[in-house]
Amino acid sequence: MSQFLSIMGRSSFKKIILMFALFAMLTLFFSALASSSSIETPAYTIKGFSSSESVRIGNFIERSIKINNLRPNSVSVTLSPEGPAGKYIKIKNPTIVIEPGQEKEINISYLGDELGNFNGSIALTGGIIELIPVNLTVSAFVGTPVESILMEINSYPNDVYLGQEFGYELDIQNLLLEKKYNLTLTYSIVKSFEGSASNDSIFSEQEQIFLNTSLSLIKKFAIPEFVAPGDYALLVKADYLGLSTTSSAAFSVHEQLFEYKILGIPLKWLLSSIVLLILLMIAYLIYKKKKEKSKRYVSKLRYNLLPKLGPRTVCIGKLAESNQKAYFDIDQLTSHTLIAGSTGGGKTVSAEVLVEESLLKGAAVIVFDPTAQWTGFLRKCAEKKMLALYANFGMKPEEARAFNGNVHEIMNAREVIDIKKFVKPGEINSFAINRLDPKDIDILVANTMKQVFDANLPESKELKLLIIFDEVHRLLPKFGGSGEGFLQIERACREFRKWGVGLFLISQVLTDFVGETKANINTEIQMRTRDQGDLDRIKNKYGSYMLQSLLKASTGTGMLQNSAYNNGDPYFVSFRPLLHEHARLTDEELENYNKHNAMIDDLDFQVEELKNLGLDVFDMQLELKMALEKVKSGNFNMAKIYLEGLTPRVHGEFKNRGKPVPVRQIKLIAEEELKKEYEKAKRDREKAEKGESEVKEKKEEKEIPPLRLKTGIVVLSISELLDGLSTMNEATFQQHITPQKNEFADWIVNVDAALGDKVKNAKTKAELVAILTEAKNKPPKEKK
Repeated sequence: MSQFLSIMGRSSFKKIILMFALFAMLTLFFSALASSSSIETPAYTIKGFSSSESVRIGNFIERSIKINNLRPNSVSVTLSPEGPAGKYIKIKNPTIVIEPGQEKEINISYLGDELGNFNGSIALTGGIIELIPVNLTVSAFVGTPVESILMEINSYPNDVYLGQEFGYELDIQNLLLEKKYNLTLTYSIVKSFEGSASNDSIFSEQEQIFLNTSLSLIKKFAIPEFVAPGDYALLVKADYLGLSTTSSAAFSVHEQLFEYKILGIPLKWLLSSIVLLILLMIAYLIYKKKKEKSKRYVSKLRYNLLPKLGPRTVCIGKLAESNQKAYFDIDQLTSHTLIAGSTGGGKTVSAEVLVEESLLKGAAVIVFDPTAQWTGFLRKCAEKKMLALYANFGMKPEEARAFNGNVHEIMNAREVIDIKKFVKPGEINSFAINRLDPKDIDILVANTMKQVFDANLPESKELKLLIIFDEVHRLLPKFGGSGEGFLQIERACREFRKWGVGLFLISQVLTDFVGETKANINTEIQMRTRDQGDLDRIKNKYGSYMLQSLLKASTGTGMLQNSAYNNGDPYFVSFRPLLHEHARLTDEELENYNKHNAMIDDLDFQVEELKNLGLDVFDMQLELKMALEKVKSGNFNMAKIYLEGLTPRVHGEFKNRGKPVPVRQIKLIAEEELKKEYEKAKRDREKAEKGESEVKEKKEEKEIPPLRLKTGIVVLSISELLDGLSTMNEATFQQHITPQKNEFADWIVNVDAALGDKVKNAKTKAELVAILTEAKNKPPKEKK
């Protein structure tokens, strides 16, 4: 056929095909006329049907059947295709109603969907019952089949690079110029070997189109990255009417320079990655420089060495200039805390945050309050400015709450305070000391320390009691104090932690806290300050960058230092807002607390006397307890009702027994006992100074430093080390002993080489304690 086209030319070929097609159509027409049949009966006639039909593949023909109703009544007729030919017969309206004397025409379509001969019938049912035979022939052509599609690929590139698009134009012509064809086009790319295309396709796709006379398609596709460079051919195949036509075009695929691979990685990706990495490094350095410039707080922060969320850790706010929560191990407060800062810097708020968390963890709190500021714990926060800060810390206004507690007034610094009475989990007791002279503060401190020593509290590794001295700098001589109170605090700092008792000292300055007091305080919080001594200390100890950060610190943000955290380096914390009311109670409320507490204390004393006389006082004690709970909650009216009902009952019991109502006397500690306590503290100070002096001498002789534990405690002897180990948890202990070091053995070996060698084998705290206890309890003769 291709040779025929080349000889005669496309125009002559078209004429021949047209003539052939016209002849075929005429043949079909006359054949259809010849095969036309009819059925005639007295009741009806059926005309126009043919028992033999021919159709070309992909085409269809339409025929009509006329039915005439000769009956006097209307009839309903249904036409149904049957047999193999039935699926190629379509009847538009298969059910019709024909009135008397009326003729109706039914259209029937014969579809050329599949090549072959198909027999069947059209069944008439209903008012007319007939069976019209059908023989359907579907062929490619009526006559001799010829290729009727001409297809050519134009305008394509000879050279294509990997990753680029291959574009071309596909021209298709219908040579018969008859009804449109349904074409299936298949596009393939195959490897070309010496001018002939192989059968292995690396790319293939299909599409369906309809062709009338001619069609031009613009096609594009990207050369896949996995295609190897070389010669290829594009094949286009058109399938129609059981025939097919193909066209092909050759082209070459080349690899671009940047597509060359090094160690399997394209060069362009290597270069892009290097450029991107350089740009990111430059951007990061610029960003870091700008960030450092704009940062208010600069510190050596090691996130992995900060406390994490746990059963005994609490959230106290956020790490400054970040959204990361700042946690604190509440049991660290047993190793005592010192908070300092100028007025307005937020030292009280930061202290109260730690106290709130201590109460929530079940600790009892006793506050010696010189300004009644701490009485606000008994009311929930209602201050709009404070509540507005909640959202910044992920808190909700519904979390604001009051804390259980009471307010007392101390009129005499020697008044005995029953410490055990106030060690109630989750309860805060504020003792107002604003009416005491500054010189009496030393007496109060000595008195309080003695009461704790005398309370004989059980040992505890967890925080059980927090004792707060606000504005403790008043103990210093330059603020009007005698300085003797610090001797008692030094002694307390060494001893209290084994009972789970923590001291919480709040001051305007840190510099004046020296010696044993400072050495045994493990947590320091420095808020913004104007004290030159503190500023110099920070600069000399931590560097000018920490000083600048502290000077720029906003209210509520302070520098926290604890030897157990961040390698002992300080870092900045923005403390969260308070849950309770920051403002003090009104004078009227404070007066009500004092008045009703005095009445309860009097009745409690009198009920105890009745109990000693043999009276069953259970009901009285219960009512007294209920009155006390009402006072704690600030419900003074209900407390008054309880007390007014209980007072005559108690007094009546004494009258019935002919005894006067006893008067409660405030118990005072004797001055001689205070002097004894002062002498004890003085001897402890001399002992400590002597120990420091001995250590200093040994250091000069053998260069043996004192051992500072990770809890912040400095130990100077094996006894002090044992004491420090008693409150140390296993995790902290393991910071001293690792596969690379044993800090305990390194320290002890300088004092006792044999004991040091023994300690090297200890892997747990229990093993070390057993070795040191045995060494401590050896008789003097056996000691080396």
